[in-house]
Amino acid sequence: MDLEKYKKVIENAIQAEIEAKEFYEKISKGVKNEYLKELFEKFAKEEKKHEVILSNVLSKEQIKSSYFDFEKDFHVSETVEMPEVNADMDLKDAIGIAMKNEELAMKNYQALADNCEDVSLKNVFIDLSAMERRHKFKMEESFVNIAYPEVW
Repeated sequence: MDLEKYKKVIENAIQAEIEAKEFYEKISKGVKNEYLKELFEKFAKEEKKHEVILSNVLSKEQIKSSYFDFEKDFHVSETVEMPEVNADMDLKDAIGIAMKNEELAMKNYQALADNCEDVSLKNVFIDLSAMERRHKFKMEESFVNIAYPEVW
């Protein structure tokens, strides 16, 4: 892949992070439950961090690599349909939305890594995928606790 194609891929990833941030901000303003407001505000801030990481890649600034747990994944998200967004959604549906969004982002970054020939850029995509997997895992953990309370 040539440099211009890489730039376009990264620009698209930045746009996806901006859209995710805006999505979480919109939900946080639309839900009544205070816990959900805080949860989605936190996710909006995380998506902003991803936007900054990708913007740094695009502008060739130094990227600091960090370690993320690549193994934690309940794979619950893959078994759940995307819930409908509405002001009166319950906690299970709100977490379901976040869980599905994180799953999609994780898969997108992994696909970028799988198709990237530049080692340092590939590592950035792997780290971003791992961040999204960590978010997905947190959402799955919450989803299991809420959706299946009989387990506990």
